[in-house]
Amino acid sequence: MALHQFGVSLETYLMANPTLKGVIVSAVVLHQDHILLIQRAATDGFPNLWETPGGGVDLGDETLSHALARELLEETGLALNHVMALLDQLEFEGASGEGRYRKLTFLVSVESTHSLQEHPQVRLNSTEHQDFMWVSKDHLRIGVCGGREIKFAYPGQLETLYAAFGADTKTQTGMETQSAINGT
Repeated sequence: MALHQFGVSLETYLMANPTLKGVIVSAVVLHQDHILLIQRAATDGFPNLWETPGGGVDLGDETLSHALARELLEETGLALNHVMALLDQLEFEGASGEGRYRKLTFLVSVESTHSLQEHPQVRLNSTEHQDFMWVSKDHLRIGVCGGREIKFAYPGQLETLYAAFGADTKTQTGMETQSAINGT
């Protein structure tokens, strides 16, 4: 699947997919054979469960890829560098029956000023998330990392993360990078 199709506005994407009410984007950040997981705040929906950074695409977002970069930055302080692959695309009915939504999960890399051995520095938005961890494939397999049990907020999340470890990590063309978004 070509990634350029996500370089469109929400309005354009919904016109091409008229059965959808909205779109959610999610970033699987892969760094040094570890994936970033963030834990939802105890006071938010799906309290204390783990997920990857992401959220709803807004009408004000220039493109779906801009929404991905915005959500990643808002939730973790990390700047999107490259989108490598679309890992998962799933549809679900909205909580109050208002329509169908599509969640698009992308494998991404982020900008880092740290050495290649260190993970990028995460700064959580404390109103939404309370903790983070970098997990390996082995951590996912056993369901524990650093003494913390890994329980996911969404069905199918584990399978998507396993897919990320096996994905081709060559950067694909057609998806905007944070550098392009910032005009640098």
